[in-house]
Amino acid sequence: MPFRNIPTDAAAPLAQLIDTHSGQVSSMALTRNAGFDLTLLAFAPGESVSEEEYFGDTLYYVLEGAACVVLPDARMTLRAGEVLRVPAHVEHAVEGADERGFKLLQLSAQQ
Repeated sequence: MPFRNIPTDAAAPLAQLIDTHSGQVSSMALTRNAGFDLTLLAFAPGESVSEEEYFGDTLYYVLEGAACVVLPDARMTLRAGEVLRVPAHVEHAVEGADERGFKLLQLSAQQ
């Protein structure tokens, strides 16, 4: 499946393609295919995603704010511009690292 929800008429900051909405986690698929899923996520302050496990590696790239990836034996804080890979089959959660919201790009490999 081709890319979608990405402008073709002019360049735009990636973080501006998705808005934060009070009390929720917003998501926007940029592509879904047999190889990987690419999704923008916007977390309102206090919002999180509970523990989940993916069949392939997952890459998190923080666009705005700061996020915390909670692993079985560690808490990794990522700030804007930083990236982290979570290996396949590792259960983890994603939450804010402070009282502000944050935006991130998630790339999940399918295996």
